[in-house]
Amino acid sequence: MSGRFNRAIICCATFVSVLSGCSSSRDERPVADSSAVSAAKADSAKATTSAPTSLSDDILAAENAWRIGVGGGDTVELGQITAPEFTMVGTTGPASTVTRANLMKEISGGMLQADSSSVSDLTVRGSGDTAVADLTFFWRVSRMGKAPKPETVKVEDTWVRRDGRWQLAARRERAAKP
Repeated sequence: MSGRFNRAIICCATFVSVLSGCSSSRDERPVADSSAVSAAKADSAKATTSAPTSLSDDILAAENAWRIGVGGGDTVELGQITAPEFTMVGTTGPASTVTRANLMKEISGGMLQADSSSVSDLTVRGSGDTAVADLTFFWRVSRMGKAPKPETVKVEDTWVRRDGRWQLAARRERAAKP
């Protein structure tokens, strides 16, 4: 009887061990991921408050937050990074002007999606709470569910700092030369 009892205990212990291993790998991963994200945000906040940055560094960070928000469909981030008066004038002029409300509607409705994007050739001028950035913006964008296509545009962005955060007040696009 003690042999059966020992085998039963070993089987139960093995079973519990296997279940614990399966359970912990599923449960620990999100915790690790979220703590890594929290740590990255904390490190970023420390770097922002402890090390002085240049205007160009600040605007580059804001431009990257903008492109990631637009490409990833993050309307929460876009709501924070775009000023209430935000307008974007496309390459066809006033007829292609997009307001903040229209942009949010297109993004949240899935009418505008991008699978990749980048910022290059950035130059920044300004001082105090206003900056103007000239840059080249590339993205592979899908509009209205159509297949993504690459687009490169020259952009002039006007940024304003409010409550310690840079917000995009205006974007003007010009077609990039091939």
